[in-house]
Amino acid sequence: MNSNLFRAVRGPLLLIAVGVLFAMDQAGTVRIGQSWPALLVVVGLLKLMEQLTAAPPAAGGN
Repeated sequence: MNSNLFRAVRGPLLLIAVGVLFAMDQAGTVRIGQSWPALLVVVGLLKLMEQLTAAPPAAGGN
């Protein structure tokens, strides 16, 4: 998988994560005030995967 794919799915995955958190809040299982750090984890994992799949910079160029 390449870095462009992770950039393309980052927005939809964040929207899904927010939707799941709001659904859990409405169901009464988890409050938004307690679960917002999960969004930070999702963002961090997406950024990590984007960096791991990025092409290395060209060597010797200016």
